[in-house]
Amino acid sequence: MDFSNMAHYFIDFMVAEGARLCGATKIIGVDVNPEKFEVGKKFGVTDFVHAGKSENKPVSQVIIEMTDGGADYCFECVGMASLMHEAYASSRKGWGKIIVLGLDKPGARLSLNCSEVLHDGKTLQGNLFGGLKPKSHVSILLKRYMDK
Repeated sequence: MDFSNMAHYFIDFMVAEGARLCGATKIIGVDVNPEKFEVGKKFGVTDFVHAGKSENKPVSQVIIEMTDGGADYCFECVGMASLMHEAYASSRKGWGKIIVLGLDKPGARLSLNCSEVLHDGKTLQGNLFGGLKPKSHVSILLKRYMDK
C-alpha cells in the first residue's frame, strides 16, 4: 500500500500512527480543534487543516491544493455524511481511496453523484476496526499509544 499522502477528517491518532507506520510522507489532519495538531505530530501528522477556518475554501479544496491533486487516501473518522462527502471530494481522481471508519446515526444516508462516481475512479470503503484482529493487535496498538 503506497501511502504517499493521506488526509483524515477529525484527527484519529491511531489512523495517523497507522499511516506513519505504513510510510506515509504527508499526513494531513483535519479537525475543528487546532490543539490536536500538536498532539498529532507525535503520531505522524505532518500538516493540519482547521475545519471551518480554511481561508473561505472548502476543506477539500485546501487538501487538493496541499497535495497537488488530492490525497491518495482519506479516512473519515467521525461518522457524518457531510464529512464523508468532504473526504470523497478531497481524494485524488483516478485512484483515491476513501475509508469510512465513523458511524453516523441509524438510518443516515450517503448519496453521491453517479456521474462523478463513474468518472472519478475513486474507491469508497467502509471498514470496521481497520481489519484488526482484536486479540492480537489491540494490545500492540495500545502499548504504542501509551509509549508516546
